[in-house]
Amino acid sequence: MSNFKERLELETEQLEERLSKLDDFIESEKFKTIDPFQQLMLEIQLTAMVTYYTCLEARLKQLN
Repeated sequence: MSNFKERLELETEQLEERLSKLDDFIESEKFKTIDPFQQLMLEIQLTAMVTYYTCLEARLKQLN
């Protein structure tokens, strides 16, 4: 079980890093220069990633 938990923790850490980078990009001036459709898709992607991250965090909490 610990190997599973370690993989879950690693996945959560990696997702958190990607989430942070995407959020930073969305808040940047460069984001405003891209196609509006791409902006929308990135915002939807961020929302999905937050949901995914929340699920991973809940699973880890339940394991602890």
